[in-house]
Amino acid sequence: MEIKSKPEGDIEKIDKTTSYQLPNRFKIIGLILFIVSFFSVPLISIYLENNKYQDLFQRIGSTVIILSLLIIAISKEKVEDELIAKIRMQSYHYAVIATVIGYLSLPFIFYIISFSFSKTPKMEAIKDIPIFGVLLCTQILTFRKLKKAYNE
Repeated sequence: MEIKSKPEGDIEKIDKTTSYQLPNRFKIIGLILFIVSFFSVPLISIYLENNKYQDLFQRIGSTVIILSLLIIAISKEKVEDELIAKIRMQSYHYAVIATVIGYLSLPFIFYIISFSFSKTPKMEAIKDIPIFGVLLCTQILTFRKLKKAYNE
């Protein structure tokens, strides 16, 4: 597929928006936040066992874990080139596919394990399936929009 000529301003805006990355020093910040929050979540459940704010603090800790991993994921490498950009895109691609497949297969795996060890196995519903629907719809719509922008 050949990219048609497009006014440089539009393509530059798209590239600037889609390729935003934090400076490399944020990897260290993300790693420190991850380690602190990773160890704080179990400690919160131990030390705040009967505290009315336990759920809030655990949720904050879990959110910081995810945000710190996001910070690490979108931070630049020391040397950013086309190979690193390609590897980054492939890793996002594989991560999304593996997460969706793994998350959708987990209830069946748990059911098989439950069936093996219990007289009354129970299939647990996945409560986060709409998130994967939104994720995949966003990817499809973004892909179509970017494809159209590059080919117009």
